[in-house]
Amino acid sequence: MTAAQPPSAPPVPLVRWEPRVYPGSLALAGRVRSHVCRDLDGFPSGLVDDVQLCASELFANAVVHTASGAPGGEVVCSLSLPAPDRLRLAVTDGGLTPHRPRIPDLDCTEWFTVERHRGLLLVSALALDWGHRPVVSHPRANLGLVVWADFALDPAQVPPGLPAFVART
Repeated sequence: MTAAQPPSAPPVPLVRWEPRVYPGSLALAGRVRSHVCRDLDGFPSGLVDDVQLCASELFANAVVHTASGAPGGEVVCSLSLPAPDRLRLAVTDGGLTPHRPRIPDLDCTEWFTVERHRGLLLVSALALDWGHRPVVSHPRANLGLVVWADFALDPAQVPPGLPAFVART
């Protein structure tokens, strides 16, 4: 006689908004912020402000530093609730750059005078955590990078009626 198998874990509800695809133009950063504001209607305003700023910064980085800014390039932005207490922003670029996102190594005096390269520092300050992963995990593929940022969320402040999908764990 064999021992009974433990029941499999029930499906975990995952809230995920439909990804938005934008042409790779800095002129569209305002539209990105507007869409984030609309998608997060009902969430705490401070959280919405933080996500808008980070979305704008990550969008600009994708346009300026990757193939997304080339003619015909695109940037994909998406939002999800991967856990009840976490909101995730993900920005996917068009790839073809050898550089990976990082906060520049500058000494204290340089930070006061530098005019660029503060975007990821802002993301790091506002998000619980951030990072990146390749769109396709293959040593010869450079098809883009997903840069994500997670934000703390009080589950009691999540508005009802969000676009839920079921993810199997």
